[in-house]
Amino acid sequence: MSDRETVEFLATVPLLAGREEADLVELARLMRRRTVPEGQFLWRQGDRARELVFIVEGGVAKLLDLTGDRTAELGRAGPGDVVGEMGLLDGQGHAMSMRVTETATVLALGRQDFAALLAGQHPSTFRLKRHLAVLLTARLRTQLAHLADSLGGEPSHDPAGTLAELEECKAPDSRYVRRMATFHDFDPLALWGFLTSGHYVRCPPGRTLLAEGTPSTAFYLTINGAVIRSFWMTSRNPRETASSPSNRRPNRSCGMTRRHARSRVIAVTGDGRPSMRLS
Repeated sequence: MSDRETVEFLATVPLLAGREEADLVELARLMRRRTVPEGQFLWRQGDRARELVFIVEGGVAKLLDLTGDRTAELGRAGPGDVVGEMGLLDGQGHAMSMRVTETATVLALGRQDFAALLAGQHPSTFRLKRHLAVLLTARLRTQLAHLADSLGGEPSHDPAGTLAELEECKAPDSRYVRRMATFHDFDPLALWGFLTSGHYVRCPPGRTLLAEGTPSTAFYLTINGAVIRSFWMTSRNPRETASSPSNRRPNRSCGMTRRHARSRVIAVTGDGRPSMRLS
């Protein structure tokens, strides 16, 4: 694969859409190309994330290790797809194993070079971050669909239940909010701007905050209390996906699936500013 062919391939990758050719030429210079035979792993679940991988040819399966020495396939990736970004973004080990299902040609971008792409104030940096958000959202939706399929049955078409009547309330003390992991890196002015961009509401316990499949009108950030994410199947019983005490803690965002408040929740909801929509 020549340098020119590498640049032409990178120009077709959705994650890099809108980048100047000069940027792609420089990016191609930083990448390492390799061929991985069928049956081998790019990495295994829990391995330290060292690189972002672009698939040029072939395919890989995304595998999640389960209890009892079981493995679940959560999707596949093929030419033009990118894998490995999650571990680079959060600094933790890979969330899934990647097994090559068809001999693959890949381009690998190292951890430091990937971090450099996300640094700075250039417009291309912000475009890349937006593309990453779209990529991760689509990936989450796909994985939720795989999870729903694994539970069996068909999605319920019954009404989601009465949506909660949200009660306006005053803002929490900013000192309390600052202790949340989401806001650790906010300076006082940025935190003030963030918290004054929306408004605060309470969701009563046992009520539906968001209904699966309905359009999202706001982004919700849990300030206190707890919510549970559930799939509703034809059995009419919700399948909870995050109900253990370790998962029911404040400072989680929601907006994809139905969530039932287990205790009183204070939330921030946005007012027409898509980048600042909270709850």
